[in-house]
Amino acid sequence: MNNRRNFLKILGTGFAAASANPIIAGVSKMKAPSRPLKVGILTPQSNICPQYPHSFANGLRLGIDQNKALQRQHIELVNEPNGFGTPFISKQNAQKLLYENGVDLMVGLISNEVVGQFDDLFQKKEVPMVVCNSGEHFPVQKLRENPFVFFNTLNLYQSAYQTGQLASTKYGKRGFIVTSLYDSGYDTLFGFLQGAESSGGTVEETLVMKVNETDNVTKAISRIREVAPDYIYVLLSGDQANDFIIQYHNENNDIPVFCSPFVTEGVNLPKLGKFAGGMTSITSWDKTANNLENKGFCKTYLETYRNEPDMFAVLGFETGLMIYQALANAAGNYSGKGLSQTLANVSLNSPRGRFTVDEKTGWTKTPLYHLEIDQQLLNSLPTPRIVEKLESVEATHADFAMLDNEYRTGWLNPYLFV
Repeated sequence: MNNRRNFLKILGTGFAAASANPIIAGVSKMKAPSRPLKVGILTPQSNICPQYPHSFANGLRLGIDQNKALQRQHIELVNEPNGFGTPFISKQNAQKLLYENGVDLMVGLISNEVVGQFDDLFQKKEVPMVVCNSGEHFPVQKLRENPFVFFNTLNLYQSAYQTGQLASTKYGKRGFIVTSLYDSGYDTLFGFLQGAESSGGTVEETLVMKVNETDNVTKAISRIREVAPDYIYVLLSGDQANDFIIQYHNENNDIPVFCSPFVTEGVNLPKLGKFAGGMTSITSWDKTANNLENKGFCKTYLETYRNEPDMFAVLGFETGLMIYQALANAAGNYSGKGLSQTLANVSLNSPRGRFTVDEKTGWTKTPLYHLEIDQQLLNSLPTPRIVEKLESVEATHADFAMLDNEYRTGWLNPYLFV
């Protein structure tokens, strides 16, 4: 049986879905197991963003420890460091967790492209796997049809698609993309191009900045002036993104700038200071989101870890809630098939908003936010402002159909984990 829908239909749909507020009102309480339930975790490393593995792990613990599940030893976390998440190492570590540690469920900050090379392990062992990442890769059919594989992501290629739509609708039909070899190696770039074209726009040029080239930012800005587009999409990350944006604004350029959500994330804005003003992104989460779950999460995370949460902290927290809710809804049936069913039926309120699982694909569904960065005249710190809450485009929207094939990108590490 390789079809998710048929698998879930056979198992039935008699499990209740939870919707309690995880911070304010608490969540459904899981039935005490006869032994600790083991959750295996594949944790990568990142040189360019070393904080993200830690914030994901912190968020995961906070989310899964509902009703003191960890303290009461109802749940045990088994961590397996996974390096840069290469296929060989990831498969070895997954086998270790499945066969040596005997985990009941697995979580991994891992690329779709990598897990697709050994997802049959989870079907053979009948152990559910929750794949977590930025959402940089489209989930191909093989993964969508595996009833034991689920995805909780930051919806990166979907948000890029809607950014392309917004840019072409708001500022004009002629766009210009500035990216790097690394950042362009995922499905995010394709998503933006498709979004722009779906709104009648076109991208005049995609400039890929060369690695270690002298004055590459200056050359990119010079080319932008020559083309004179209606807007720029900056698909860069880390210091490279910040260097480009600062120099661009230092030279008094006024073409509107759209960027990825990792540039406008709260933890990065102080690095940009006044130069962040005027930027726009479509993001899966911002700490200014005005819902009770988000306010409670930010407060609890800060009190627990003495640090502000970032997007990977939210991703970890939601994944922990997702797992706990699946265990609570299992009513004592902690078999792999039983947990796959309850994972498919998870429905709750999270810091991002309404959080559900598409049982046909295993892909979690959450809102997106149109975010603009304001610059106060008397304050050098930029201020994020949510303009509107958006419904995310479906993960398998027809405009992504070209990605559903065996000819895939060569980038295997999760985005920002290099």
